[in-house]
Amino acid sequence: MRPPTRRCVLAALGSAATLGTAGCTGLRAQYLPRTHRRDADPSGDSGPWPTLGHDARRTASADGPGPDADARLTRLHGANHFPERQVVVGPDFFLFVVRRWFERGEDGDDPFSGVVAVDKSGAERWRFGTEPDVGVPTVVGNAVVVEDTNGTRAVDAETGAVNWYYRSGYGFPHVSPAVRDGRVYVGGRRFLALDAATGERLWRTEEEMPAAQTCSATADGVVVSNGYDGNGGGLFCLDAEGGSVRWEADVASTYDPAAVGERRCFSVDEEGVLSAVSMADGSVEWTRNRTTDGEHLRYEQPVLADGLVLVGGWNAPLRAFDPATGETAWTAGPADERHYAPVAADDGIYGVTREGTVYEVGFDGTERWRRSIARTVTCAPSLADGALYFGSRSGETVEEWRGGFDRFGP
Repeated sequence: MRPPTRRCVLAALGSAATLGTAGCTGLRAQYLPRTHRRDADPSGDSGPWPTLGHDARRTASADGPGPDADARLTRLHGANHFPERQVVVGPDFFLFVVRRWFERGEDGDDPFSGVVAVDKSGAERWRFGTEPDVGVPTVVGNAVVVEDTNGTRAVDAETGAVNWYYRSGYGFPHVSPAVRDGRVYVGGRRFLALDAATGERLWRTEEEMPAAQTCSATADGVVVSNGYDGNGGGLFCLDAEGGSVRWEADVASTYDPAAVGERRCFSVDEEGVLSAVSMADGSVEWTRNRTTDGEHLRYEQPVLADGLVLVGGWNAPLRAFDPATGETAWTAGPADERHYAPVAADDGIYGVTREGTVYEVGFDGTERWRRSIARTVTCAPSLADGALYFGSRSGETVEEWRGGFDRFGP
């Protein structure tokens, strides 16, 4: 390969205006990872469920009521693709992620992976193609932040046009970027804070953190899930202002984001163990794992609601723990199905299982109703406008699958 000329090197190190020089594209990407077309607009209403777990703390608790037992089940958008990750509800549109799916009747075309935006009637507004491994998008005002394995984009919520792009290097966007107080927090070669409007880098960690998976954010700290506990704990907390490390928690590798409370955060590691970690110093206050007849089973992503820590899991009921002691407060729901992470409303806790059971539980653990739907649910629910939203499919084999996302509510 022909080495770069001195002119190219100077162009890469100089002002952005000189970077139009032919042959310098590779160096431009290396030294200036941001592409800026226009500022994103993070102002305005972000919607009733704008990100994974409802908010940057990933509590999955939202204002307003949930549905009744006799709620109507409506397929809002269908194809052979279906969401495998939580649906996002913006102010007047929905966002869902699909990976490697062919459209029916379009044999021979490349499969589509990316984000699909539809309006409240279910009509497609736009779609944005990404790498197959793409996280749950986050709505911030009039922008949507999307992260895939190569980098992070802010796209226009109305059109899907890219406002800015930051090439962060290989990341693990299995979950969702966190956005708070004008900052976008994402992983990559190093963990980064970006300006939500411009995509400019505000800070990055001094050391490489290539296994940073995802995060939760508070007003002054960022709790990062670490997929490799050999370079520190499975969780660590960064200062939101400058990115310095406040603490590392001695838990196993962690891929899902923590649910962050005032005094503690709660995470489930790769071994399925639920841990309560002090937000003051990162000490592990208690842990709980699941064993059934000697078989180790994992919990799902935790949820915070009305002074409880809630976790679902495989082949066991929904379980509620006391956040201070780790003692079991109650169990509810089907005992032999896969429970996704539930959602908490003003009037109760709502859960769905992979097998198609929808149920409501009071905050005291009393099961109020249970209903079976004739679909396989494919992701955890979201809550908005008194309804649950989730991905699902019907059919036993791949050839028979009919998928999409559904509304369970009035």
